[in-house]
Amino acid sequence: MRIHEILEDADPVAPTATPTTPTRKFQSLATLQKDPDALVNTWGPRLDQLQTRCNSMLAKLIAAAGPQWAKKIAGTSITVRSTDQYVQANAQNRTIIIDITVFWDAPDATLAVAIGHELGHIALAHINAPATPAISRKDEFDADDFGIRLAKVLGYDTAELFKFMHNKEQYDWTNFISSQPSSTHPNYDQRIDRAKKQGFKLSKGGQQQIDALQQHLA
Repeated sequence: MRIHEILEDADPVAPTATPTTPTRKFQSLATLQKDPDALVNTWGPRLDQLQTRCNSMLAKLIAAAGPQWAKKIAGTSITVRSTDQYVQANAQNRTIIIDITVFWDAPDATLAVAIGHELGHIALAHINAPATPAISRKDEFDADDFGIRLAKVLGYDTAELFKFMHNKEQYDWTNFISSQPSSTHPNYDQRIDRAKKQGFKLSKGGQQQIDALQQHLA
């Protein structure tokens, strides 16, 4: 188990009796460290399992990208740890970091889209600090398109990523923030609509959730 990878750059936190409850919401390092037993016995095995799954998915996605992208994404690596960015990429050093507390129980389709999106940033040589929010939003759409295309090659066609990561309150808030002109990311409704236009579909329950969210936001 590689607990040090979960704890990288963390400040010590005094242990308490509060258990670490598994969740799809992001949990900070400080929260994880409040229960050392859970950190070792619960999150440690999950980190190893997710790392294995992510390594496998990344290899499949790189193969699915085809020879035209081989040189741009060759050598890309992925690391599982706690990161409040959920999942992020560095195009310069071809690395992807994905959060253990959010993605530990992610379906394969979710991992395919999430990792494929970050692989898109690397393949398309997106810089980490674009010149303007408009350029950043375009980069995000382009990375979405790249990830969606690779996921479809692997046989995945469900746009469940954003609903998987966020509960209703988080979804509403993030969607609102992303709708502002200064946002560096498109809002979730735009991204899901774009995925659906490219042949992705939502499960019945997922569609009901999106409909309810759209009614709430209207």
